[in-house]
Amino acid sequence: MTSESSQASRFSYSRRNFLKTSLLAAGGTLAFGCVNQGGKELIEILHLPSQFSKRAGDLTANIVGQYNRDIEQIRYQVNGKPWTTFLPKGSRVPEPFFTLEVNAADLQTGNNSLTIETTPKRGEAATQSLPFEYQPAAIALPTRTDWQNSNSTQLDVQDGYWETFQHNDEWRVRPTLGYEDYDRILNVTGAFAGGRRVETDLTFRSHIEGERYGFGLLPMWGGHPDEAGVSPRRGWTFGIAWFYSTYNGIGAEFSYKVGKEDANWISSFRNFQCDRNVKYKVIAECFPVVDAAGKHLHYTQRVKWFAAKDSEPEGWLEVIDKEGAPLPEEEYAVALVAHRSQVEFGEVTVSAIETLQANKT
Repeated sequence: MTSESSQASRFSYSRRNFLKTSLLAAGGTLAFGCVNQGGKELIEILHLPSQFSKRAGDLTANIVGQYNRDIEQIRYQVNGKPWTTFLPKGSRVPEPFFTLEVNAADLQTGNNSLTIETTPKRGEAATQSLPFEYQPAAIALPTRTDWQNSNSTQLDVQDGYWETFQHNDEWRVRPTLGYEDYDRILNVTGAFAGGRRVETDLTFRSHIEGERYGFGLLPMWGGHPDEAGVSPRRGWTFGIAWFYSTYNGIGAEFSYKVGKEDANWISSFRNFQCDRNVKYKVIAECFPVVDAAGKHLHYTQRVKWFAAKDSEPEGWLEVIDKEGAPLPEEEYAVALVAHRSQVEFGEVTVSAIETLQANKT
């Protein structure tokens, strides 16, 4: 985890007056943000979709924000369930960010209410209730997300601070400038079962100097498995197609980690020079493989990564999770990831592909 001094030098945190952007207030209650009785800002909500799509397994509905450094404690509950205390630790959610994670099992179809209690080091605690909708309907494929009608506050962010913007008449999405750090993740879809083909374009702009970095797609994103009551959660489960600086190349990986346990990995990388300010096309396919009786055997992932000006290559970079990092047979979302880097993504299309039977080619 970075120290507070290095964190301050790395980022230029804006202290926007969210009283201006939160004038949906009624009876002194703000739609975004909490204040104490003296009117002092305690927290700022950066991302809270008015409606979350389907969650499953360890894929949580996340509310992302940042807090005043004078905060002693943040705790939260959803729909009157037991309180969970957010404990800022580890590199995933560095100070002054928070990510409040709502388990799929605690969500109810239709109206939900998140209650946040914020306690300053001095003064009285403030309690704020924030409404949102949950619609667990099956994800209809194919989908196309072009970001044009995506309000930044409504983005389904797992971690970090993201924004939509227009560049050369194209709508794109990226981590908000100055807020790059560990595993900034943005959901494109909710959770669904079966195979999927994900296509997008991306342009790499910069990275945090002296740190390992990467960027790309999570065609299978299963969230953060961990013990009950831990926040932020420490595990992960995913299939990822990305450029990673450690290998100076593009790779397809599966990884599974529960809580503080060691992670399991299986990877396939290929040397690839990913230049700045060049638009690349990325195509990733992930699908389950079953036996003749329909029993799940493993997942397969394959990736193509090429300059957008070039024609699509024939060959795939491929990896399977049969050994090393078997993923649970589960429903997975599709997401974007920027790890200690500044990268912008264009429209994303997600379409269904068939499950493969092992004795067929």
